[in-house]
Amino acid sequence: MWFTESQFDNGKIGRVDAKGKITEFPLPDPTAGSPDDIVAGSDGALWFTMPNGFPDAIGRVSTDGQFETFGAGCAPGGGCSIVPQGITSGPDGNLWFTENTRNAVVRLTPSGVFTFFTVPTAGANPHGITTGPDGALWFTEFNANKIGRIEVSSGSIREFAGVTGSPDRITAGPDGNLWFKEPFPFDSRIGRITPSGAVTEFSLASGAQPRDIVAGPDGNLWFTEYGAGQLAQITPAGLITEVQSVKGGPWGIGRASDGAIWLTQTDGNRIGRFTVAP
Repeated sequence: MWFTESQFDNGKIGRVDAKGKITEFPLPDPTAGSPDDIVAGSDGALWFTMPNGFPDAIGRVSTDGQFETFGAGCAPGGGCSIVPQGITSGPDGNLWFTENTRNAVVRLTPSGVFTFFTVPTAGANPHGITTGPDGALWFTEFNANKIGRIEVSSGSIREFAGVTGSPDRITAGPDGNLWFKEPFPFDSRIGRITPSGAVTEFSLASGAQPRDIVAGPDGNLWFTEYGAGQLAQITPAGLITEVQSVKGGPWGIGRASDGAIWLTQTDGNRIGRFTVAP
């Protein structure tokens, strides 16, 4: 399992094996940015966003720790920085990420060619992104309280309203829907959107602050609650269970090839592993 270490001026990409052995790869330029979201690419490397440096970029690291950095260049109307947020590997073999400064969803080929697709709602602040069950890419609009959908082949974007809070991370669920979370303490919800755009929200305890979400091996969704210090589960029907107390600020979450759930503990400087009961 791969993860990012986002301390400014000391950014690293980390890898942890099934036995808990951690290997860290420091960024060649520690001032280049703080690595954030990370995904495996079709080329076998890991690709990650760096939203907090200048001019900000997308990073690539091979499994033996060799780094490359890809910058988008300047926009036609001026502005040479990007603020990449979420990133995913698309069904077309390219990387796709969300970008705040130009309010866009961006396609990045493994050779480093950027194509920007502007989100129709100005200032939407797109965040999380994932591949949906329909082959399109789905993303959250943090400032616009919407979920977006972009066609991989054409770049055509459709937006869906109906989200109460500010949606952030998003993932494809085992039920054929997309699931997302609303992290602000006064929001604290898990949301579901069907491919046709119907939104349903499920409230958590006040201040739970869900931070990341992933589909588990058991047909449920698993998510971290930073505020409540919990690893929690939600069934496709919306039944929520706080499964495990987690110290150290549970934040990011991922699922390994063996079905284990891994999570980062951002305040405790630890990585956690949870085995889902069969």
